[in-house]
Amino acid sequence: MSLVVMPGKNDPKLLLYLKLPGEIAKEDGFSRNVTSIGHWGTGNLELTLRSDEDWLRAKDLILQSYEAS
Repeated sequence: MSLVVMPGKNDPKLLLYLKLPGEIAKEDGFSRNVTSIGHWGTGNLELTLRSDEDWLRAKDLILQSYEAS
Protein backbone atom coordinates (compact mmCIF):
# COMPACT_ATOMS: atom_id res chain seq x y z
CA MET A 1 0.00 0.00 0.00
CA SER A 2 1.40 3.35 -0.95
CA LEU A 3 -0.61 5.87 1.02
CA VAL A 4 -3.73 6.30 3.13
CA VAL A 5 -5.53 9.67 2.96
CA MET A 6 -8.42 10.74 5.20
CA PRO A 7 -10.07 13.74 3.48
CA GLY A 8 -12.80 16.11 4.80
CA LYS A 9 -15.45 15.68 7.46
CA ASN A 10 -18.42 16.09 5.11
CA ASP A 11 -17.66 12.80 3.31
CA PRO A 12 -15.78 10.54 5.74
CA LYS A 13 -13.73 7.98 3.86
CA LEU A 14 -10.30 6.43 3.52
CA LEU A 15 -8.47 6.65 0.21
CA LEU A 16 -5.92 3.92 -0.42
CA TYR A 17 -3.42 4.11 -3.26
CA LEU A 18 -2.13 0.67 -4.21
CA LYS A 19 0.69 -0.34 -6.51
CA LEU A 20 -1.48 -2.45 -8.78
CA PRO A 21 -2.49 -1.97 -12.43
CA GLY A 22 -5.09 0.80 -12.55
CA GLU A 23 -6.92 -1.12 -15.25
CA ILE A 24 -8.37 -3.49 -12.64
CA ALA A 25 -10.57 -0.64 -11.36
CA LYS A 26 -14.10 -1.72 -12.18
CA GLU A 27 -16.41 -0.41 -9.48
CA ASP A 28 -17.64 3.20 -9.55
CA GLY A 29 -17.34 4.83 -6.16
CA PHE A 30 -14.96 2.12 -4.88
CA SER A 31 -12.00 1.82 -7.25
CA ARG A 32 -10.48 4.20 -9.77
CA ASN A 33 -7.57 4.16 -12.20
CA VAL A 34 -5.35 7.15 -11.30
CA THR A 35 -2.48 6.29 -13.64
CA SER A 36 -2.80 9.42 -15.79
CA ILE A 37 -3.92 11.99 -13.20
CA GLY A 38 -2.20 13.83 -10.39
CA HIS A 39 -2.86 12.23 -7.01
CA TRP A 40 -1.40 11.55 -3.60
CA GLY A 41 0.86 8.53 -3.38
CA THR A 42 2.60 6.41 -5.96
CA GLY A 43 0.05 3.71 -6.69
CA ASN A 44 -2.04 3.37 -9.84
CA LEU A 45 -5.21 2.13 -8.16
CA GLU A 46 -7.25 4.30 -5.79
CA LEU A 47 -9.72 2.60 -3.44
CA THR A 48 -12.38 4.55 -1.55
CA LEU A 49 -13.49 2.94 1.72
CA ARG A 50 -16.64 4.24 3.39
CA SER A 51 -17.96 1.13 5.13
CA ASP A 52 -17.06 -2.26 6.57
CA GLU A 53 -18.21 -3.82 3.30
CA ASP A 54 -15.71 -1.68 1.38
CA TRP A 55 -12.95 -2.85 3.73
CA LEU A 56 -13.85 -6.49 3.04
CA ARG A 57 -13.73 -5.86 -0.73
CA ALA A 58 -10.36 -4.09 -0.40
CA LYS A 59 -8.61 -6.79 1.64
CA ASP A 60 -7.75 -9.01 -1.34
CA LEU A 61 -6.42 -6.07 -3.35
CA ILE A 62 -4.30 -4.89 -0.40
CA LEU A 63 -2.86 -8.37 -0.05
CA GLN A 64 -2.09 -8.54 -3.81
CA SER A 65 -0.27 -5.20 -3.61
CA TYR A 66 1.69 -6.29 -0.54
CA GLU A 67 2.76 -9.59 -2.11
CA ALA A 68 3.79 -7.86 -5.37
CA SER A 69 6.23 -5.51 -3.62
